[in-house]
Amino acid sequence: MKQCVFIATSLNGSSVSDYFQALANKFDDEGYKVVIFTKKRDTIDGFNKNVEVCFYVSNRPTGFSDFKLVYDKIKIDKPILTISSFGAVNVFILASYLAKVPNRVAWIRTLSTQFGRQSKFLVFRRTLVYRLASIITVNSNATKEDVSSFFKINKKKITVLPNSVNNYHDHGEGAIYENNKIVFVGRLDPSKGIDTLIRAVKLLVDEGIEVTLDIIGSGKQKDELQELVEKLKLNDVVIFEGNKPKAHVLKALKNAHCTVVPSRSEAFGYVVIEGMSVGTCVIGANNTGIKETIIDNETGLLFETGNHTNLAEKLKMVLLDSDFRNQLAINGHQRFLDFYETSKAIQRDFDFFKKIANDD
Repeated sequence: MKQCVFIATSLNGSSVSDYFQALANKFDDEGYKVVIFTKKRDTIDGFNKNVEVCFYVSNRPTGFSDFKLVYDKIKIDKPILTISSFGAVNVFILASYLAKVPNRVAWIRTLSTQFGRQSKFLVFRRTLVYRLASIITVNSNATKEDVSSFFKINKKKITVLPNSVNNYHDHGEGAIYENNKIVFVGRLDPSKGIDTLIRAVKLLVDEGIEVTLDIIGSGKQKDELQELVEKLKLNDVVIFEGNKPKAHVLKALKNAHCTVVPSRSEAFGYVVIEGMSVGTCVIGANNTGIKETIIDNETGLLFETGNHTNLAEKLKMVLLDSDFRNQLAINGHQRFLDFYETSKAIQRDFDFFKKIANDD
């Protein structure tokens, strides 16, 4: 009888769902039975034919009906390992614990600054759930420190498995980056530091440097940011594109002179490695997970978090020196291939999960 693995994820075309799909297929290739749990509206194309897909009863798996679905399925298939992240963690870890699954993995990909907005009860409940997990995996050392401190979890229980994406270097092959085009991709939220980027662009414009900024994404801060752009008289410079499909985002990154990740805190920063994967130059704020990914002045540039003057100086370094910009882009892509490319990450993570299952 095949050993069985359960994976709970959302299949929405994001880099996270791409990763979990690849991990599921890897387990299947290695002879495991794999069961994926996801929402009914998700797209399930791309799985190996033997991978089984189960749909939650509700749109968000937080209620008793979803708990019962998972628990009953565990009793039937008897998995040796369950892996869950985001909204599925509570149901999956509790069901796995009560059904005596030996290896219960909670995968944490965000910092407590995101979760900390919830009530004390919800934080307390999540803390209890994490204590029922046998292993916690996180995407950076910054996340590990945050999880250990905020949820009072022993660091020995936490393993760092950095995020990964596919190699998109040939996406839009033949495209030449547009001089002086800066791209931001992400939620329009105060934590993302977009105001810092806009103010940095203003300094460049005031110095007579020709530049444009494309902002891809949506969120609650949109009106505030548009007001800032109008106040700074940057309406002809800054373009709000709204949400765009992944193919558009990758092309925008590839065509950019550079992409900027100005977040005030970031568990990891997918846009950093997505930018590296397509071969563009990346500038990021010097904090949390971002500074673990970018080697300053070698594979990209780091600026002082929240300091728009410092960011403007970093932008000038690449805008006024294409050779330097190009070398950072080349080095960044190589770092991506060495540490954050999906096929390597899948083998790394499969070996890790296989070991903990065999050690049980």
